[in-house]
Amino acid sequence: MKTPVFVLLIAIVLFVVFAMISSAGSSGIMGAAAVASLFCGLFALVLPKVIERVNPKVWIFTGLVLLALLLIPTSLLFSDLATAAFFLIPLALINAAFLLYSGLSLRSSEPQARIVIPVFFVGILLIIGTLFKIYDLTVLDNTYDSLKYILLFAPMLAVLLSGLTLLIALPSKTKLAGIAYLLLVPALMIWVSTLAQQVDFRVLTSQRAERVVQAIESFYAREGRYPASLSELTPRYILALPEPVIIYGQTWCYESGDGYYRLGYVDREHWSDPRMIGRIFKAEGQPAQQSLMCEAEIATLQQADPFISYWMESQ
Repeated sequence: MKTPVFVLLIAIVLFVVFAMISSAGSSGIMGAAAVASLFCGLFALVLPKVIERVNPKVWIFTGLVLLALLLIPTSLLFSDLATAAFFLIPLALINAAFLLYSGLSLRSSEPQARIVIPVFFVGILLIIGTLFKIYDLTVLDNTYDSLKYILLFAPMLAVLLSGLTLLIALPSKTKLAGIAYLLLVPALMIWVSTLAQQVDFRVLTSQRAERVVQAIESFYAREGRYPASLSELTPRYILALPEPVIIYGQTWCYESGDGYYRLGYVDREHWSDPRMIGRIFKAEGQPAQQSLMCEAEIATLQQADPFISYWMESQ
């Protein structure tokens, strides 16, 4: 059986399976997966002609851009985490697959063969970066009405599309790489998602707060004062400032002065509760004038969600 026919057969089988599950359980997600699987198979028949004509340096460049975006905190790029899961991660996975194709297709006699190592290196970094981003997004997802594995819907379709494309485009001796991509990458994504779903985000926030406190104390021991802002801690005292994991897009509540500082974060009892708590994690010394903890940070959150209200300050 020729490879394009085999790929189309896989897509049709997946369509039938998902359609039957959707019909039996009235699941909209399974219905969408059925249609998407069929479209992935059809697109996979066209894409090989496209990627064969693209210079591998283009995939290296786009891969580096996507890698940089994966390293940036999601809240700085997107207003919600689902956007990253449904756009950024799939693009990174597809780019990684096309880099794999480029690396396996280059022959040692070709002038471009010298870029094989960079091609594979960027592709591997993209997959690793994607897995880390899936972990981070899933941890953040735990703080809301969690989507759990549904968050992997678009990434899985991206792997299906790119994996089927590899099966068609790759030379016969290297088609095993396409099969490996189809099997290993989804398995890794499910494993990472499972690990992240077990994380207690409140414990994680406390652990991150403790790291920030240690950096503040180290700064005080060296400088003889507390930092005016947490940005003074990086990169000397802490390489990257970890953020609290209670509400998407939040930052630490911090204030300092002559001989005192307070570190805290915005908290809430439940993801649907509009009442916000300014929780103090660590305080040293006494300010000349007491102010409510996290008042400014809650005002910032209210701009995105007007239903948020301030409840209390909690030690």
